[in-house]
Amino acid sequence: MDPGERVLRLFRMTVPPIFFLIVCYTCLGEHVFGLAYVVGKRIKPRMRAFLRAWYNASTSVFALVIHLYLLYACGGTANVCPPVRLEERNCLAASSASVLYCVFTLLVERWANPVLDLRQPTGLRARACAASGLMVTWICIGEKQLCALLLLLLFTSRRAFALSESMNTLYGLCIKCYTLVHMSRILTHECDGIPKLAVATIGTMVAL
Repeated sequence: MDPGERVLRLFRMTVPPIFFLIVCYTCLGEHVFGLAYVVGKRIKPRMRAFLRAWYNASTSVFALVIHLYLLYACGGTANVCPPVRLEERNCLAASSASVLYCVFTLLVERWANPVLDLRQPTGLRARACAASGLMVTWICIGEKQLCALLLLLLFTSRRAFALSESMNTLYGLCIKCYTLVHMSRILTHECDGIPKLAVATIGTMVAL
């Protein structure tokens, strides 16, 4: 078994523990992070504003780098049924790094949001939507589906263009429209793919 196939198999084998982690993330309410609110209130306003600006800028730049690397390493031909290159070393490395970055950011921001006053939605619905998106992405990578790359592009673009609301909305809409066309081709058997995962991807994107 080649290294790429071993990594993909590892993704498939780790679905249950990732699901458990995602459920814990979703079910933990804000009262669990009370200490983070206390720490945030003790930070001086100017320092808090500086740290918030630094955090937003650094995460946006890092997400943009990952986003561009995903396009470079996994990009295919300009059609709705491009070849899925998840078995290639560069594409698999980019996808793995991207999904781990998304999981890490999701967990860290439960603390960073109250500490730095990021003003990001943290309600049950927002947590459930983000968690379900990562869960579908993890499964799609294990099954070598193009939908995994589309979800990762959406997640990283949301972070990369967080400082530009109009750009964020427009770019996200383009990804969602492409995914919708790709799903329709899978359902009509014009593209290779698993129909259930394609539908789950669209359902996840609509909620994001």
